[in-house]
Amino acid sequence: PKQDMIALPNFGGGAMENWGLIVFREDKVLFKEGVSSAIDKGNIAKIVSHELAHQWFGNLVTPSWWTDLWLNEGFATYVQYLGMEAIQPELKRLEQFVVIELQEVLKIDALSSSHPISIPVKHPDEINEIFDSISYKKGASIIRMMDKFLTEDTFRQGLTNYLTDLQFDAAEQDDLWQHLTSQGHKDGRLALDMEVKTIMDTWTLQMGFPVVTVRRNYQRNTATITQERFLIGKSEEKATDSKEYSWWIPLTFAAAGSSFNDTYSENWMKEGEQTKDISGMPDSRTAVVFNVQQTGHYRVNYDKENWILLSQQLLKDHLAIHVINRAQIMDDALNLAKSDLLDYETALGVTGYLSNEVEYVPWDSALTGLSYISKMLKRTPAYGDFKRYMLKLIDPIYTKLGFTAKPEDTNLEIKLRKKAVAWACSMGNKDCLIKAKENFGEWMGKVQPDSEEANPVDVNLKYETYCNAIADGNEEEWDFAWERYQSSQVASEKSTILDALGCTKEVWMLNRYLNMSLTPDSGVRQQDGDKVLGGVARNTVGRSLAFDFIRQEWGRVAEVYGKTAFTMSKIMKDVMAHRNTEFELGNLKAFEVSHSSELGTSTRAVKQAIEAGEANVKWMEKNYQNIWKWLKLQN
Repeated sequence: PKQDMIALPNFGGGAMENWGLIVFREDKVLFKEGVSSAIDKGNIAKIVSHELAHQWFGNLVTPSWWTDLWLNEGFATYVQYLGMEAIQPELKRLEQFVVIELQEVLKIDALSSSHPISIPVKHPDEINEIFDSISYKKGASIIRMMDKFLTEDTFRQGLTNYLTDLQFDAAEQDDLWQHLTSQGHKDGRLALDMEVKTIMDTWTLQMGFPVVTVRRNYQRNTATITQERFLIGKSEEKATDSKEYSWWIPLTFAAAGSSFNDTYSENWMKEGEQTKDISGMPDSRTAVVFNVQQTGHYRVNYDKENWILLSQQLLKDHLAIHVINRAQIMDDALNLAKSDLLDYETALGVTGYLSNEVEYVPWDSALTGLSYISKMLKRTPAYGDFKRYMLKLIDPIYTKLGFTAKPEDTNLEIKLRKKAVAWACSMGNKDCLIKAKENFGEWMGKVQPDSEEANPVDVNLKYETYCNAIADGNEEEWDFAWERYQSSQVASEKSTILDALGCTKEVWMLNRYLNMSLTPDSGVRQQDGDKVLGGVARNTVGRSLAFDFIRQEWGRVAEVYGKTAFTMSKIMKDVMAHRNTEFELGNLKAFEVSHSSELGTSTRAVKQAIEAGEANVKWMEKNYQNIWKWLKLQN
């Protein structure tokens, strides 16, 4: 069979897996050496791999109804990693799965407005709504979990049987469960009294996921395990939802310093099981880590003593814990604290070792968790102390990697430098800010700035450099970047400049930019309007301007962007994000009430933004003072 791929200049979706002719938006498939970045390269590889995976999952075997959309998207999302790992192992894509997919979707799946992966669809509007990260990312996470609890060979053979038996036909999730169960029984990997359907129905037919709490008995070297549904801001939600949530959970663990290679679960916690005792814990001076390589779709909490052992271990020798589990510990600790299941002193305590961390994945998890605290503190008096603490952690890795690329950089070093520079600059590292300004200034001084050789900015630090230079500059810098946007022929470059133009601190320039997103022939294409609005909304100076603009121009915004599947919900998500005072929350609610009948495809995004805002307000009341006090002690 033939397989063609075509790039289209104006295409609403990112890509479409038509059999034999895959269609892409230009920036999702075209790569130019020296102009496109390492992240662009990863993203393009990801999308091409994703659409190729659909030739089997979606085209060869098609879900019989939209309810099982996740069989398409979840599989294509997981299998894209296997494809990339096979073709380009040096990208270390599988190692990044937990930070790109799993930890991202845990945030959404922890809201009470989440939804099950398998969801009844009764109206065409509902189809667009389920093309969301639950179908894609949670789908992929639970498929990865199955891959590990059945083991790779069994999983692969079961899948092969499923695709062979159902080729050119329509399937439901139960067809898949049946093929995996019989292979699991045949290979002796799944106990004969267990079925994949029983296990996986708890992950697909109910929303959310568990937090597994491990309480060690240090005298007996045993542990008692409990499970409960993990919710962000969990208090009164329990009252409204009477359902008892419980899962079949594959349990794996490893002692710090031992091997973290075995991801097959000898121990299971069954649905409805209140507590489970496990033996074989390490001695009382050694930390234990549950959920080896974070293969299970759940969070892990420990007794206070084990958290302290983990912190000490990380400070003493962080390499005694697998790199993916270091990422998991950062992500779990900060999110457990966010949900009142762990005190912030303990959670922030595990971040102290980061000044010695040189791997990308744990840094990515830690910075994602810390960025929530950053967004909450940004407009408060505590922010100075937060910046001082962050610089203490980030300066060593910034100094090690530097602002300038080296020929021998690996893909993950390139990605880590990007994060180190972004944080160093935003936390006020002087060297970082000066270099960004100098690099951009050098480009502005070129006679022919649009010739490819002219741009001196490191291709992988374009956004960070452009954004900081534009934020630090005035109209001249902004207009220079806009001219480069208009004359660039490279999709990824245009996209980066559009994002960076939202970084200016000049209110009038931000308002001018917002208006361009709704003005035909302004130079901003309709498909990119969400980039403009999102870019301005992410800027501390621009966030209230963007929301005011949406409220004032609601009719035009809804008319221009309301029809596209993802665009409207993305705009509302960006524009309503990170509200953390009663006053701001009131504004969001008033907006929802006055436009409830016109929200269309963004209905769920608005609901989620309000729910997140309510959780933020509570978070501030509970944690602000404690965190400020802790930060002062560190400095």
